[in-house]
Amino acid sequence: MKTIYKSIFGGLLSLLLFASCAEDDLRTVYPHSTPVIESATISPSSFVYGDSVTITASVSDAKTPLSTLEMTMTINDKVVTTQSIRTKGTAAEVSSKFLVPYVSELPEGAEVEVQLTLINVEGDETSGTISGVTGHRTYYDQLYLVLEDGDVITLNPTATDSDQYESSDVSLTNSISYKIASKLTEDNEIDYSGDVWGLENSSVQLIGESGGYITTTDATLRKITKITFNTYDFDAAVTGEAVDPLGLYLSDFSTATVSSEAFYKVTRSFTEGQGLKLYEDLADAQIVYNPDYFDRIDVDSVNFTGPTGSYDLYYSSTRKILLVDPADKTFPDILFACGMGLGYPSKIKPEATSSWGFDNVLQCIYFKEIADDTYQGTVYFDASLANFKFFESTGWSNEKASDDYTLPSILQSSADYGNTDGNWYPATDAVSGNYRITINLSTNIVTAEAITLP
Repeated sequence: MKTIYKSIFGGLLSLLLFASCAEDDLRTVYPHSTPVIESATISPSSFVYGDSVTITASVSDAKTPLSTLEMTMTINDKVVTTQSIRTKGTAAEVSSKFLVPYVSELPEGAEVEVQLTLINVEGDETSGTISGVTGHRTYYDQLYLVLEDGDVITLNPTATDSDQYESSDVSLTNSISYKIASKLTEDNEIDYSGDVWGLENSSVQLIGESGGYITTTDATLRKITKITFNTYDFDAAVTGEAVDPLGLYLSDFSTATVSSEAFYKVTRSFTEGQGLKLYEDLADAQIVYNPDYFDRIDVDSVNFTGPTGSYDLYYSSTRKILLVDPADKTFPDILFACGMGLGYPSKIKPEATSSWGFDNVLQCIYFKEIADDTYQGTVYFDASLANFKFFESTGWSNEKASDDYTLPSILQSSADYGNTDGNWYPATDAVSGNYRITINLSTNIVTAEAITLP
């Protein structure tokens, strides 16, 4: 049986080879000759990029049937389109309509290069050109930048017959996604019957409805205030408010909760003596910046007076205060005051927020070291609630008993108050208000100075 299979396979192979040779023998072989482009034109000879034009040509070959007429259109050294037109017989009248794509970098009034190659069935070819063809640009009364969220920004030409279109003043984030349209519908949406620029194949080009949005991002800007678009090179540019590396922006803060109260929080590193510019809602004369860490220079500027390091900043839009929580909260850099009757100065809502504990920046007040063994805190002092004590750590260690210190007029010791707990109590004639309290652990002298907020 194996021999029979081999014989059948060999017979089939012979038949296939014979058929192939027979086909080669049957193909007509024509003599080599030179095809002729008798005439060729582009109509109209002056067109606008993006329009359709028609190529007509008379072609022939005296001896050999024709195969194809190849056309290449080049503008500004850029191949804009190619066409391959079938031809039959030894003479043909060719007419083919095609679109001249509107792509970037096509000059106004450009001389269009049209290269022709006529090929016959034996592969012989003739080259030719069509001259006197001119391409023109489109100039628009207006363009529309349509953001991905649907907002529309009008772009106006910067001059007559200008390729540059720009917006008036805007206020946008430093990253925007958009399309550019020459027409809008009655509903203020993109009308795709006009020219529309978007993203396709990772490049900006004229698109249909399936095209994507262009994204422009400038990390050096805080916000975009002006947008330009160039219809020659299909390039968008943005300008705006530059990022201030030393600036303090509320938009950099995230929401946070402190003692069930809403705050905004950001973590920043500061250098002692560093100046800071205030932006957005933070440039408000009503805001009290923690006076132990900031000097208020102007409505929109402060100097940082704390030691170099990392800090959490907490801003309350209700209290109009900005609090400072050092990353390194250890003695001897910090002395802790907790208990009742202390808070932070506020022009809007002066109120004691402290309590017995060290859980957060409202509950425990930080006194900053300002000299060896000397600590200072600027607080709102509530004379009706005051009952607090100083500690060297959040573990209740090394408490500072009031009976061991010489106290200012707004305070009295626990002994004078009739207690033995060592807590710090208000004097009987103490007045609530904003005070700068200084405690010297070496001399055991405490001072309190009433202050006026800047």
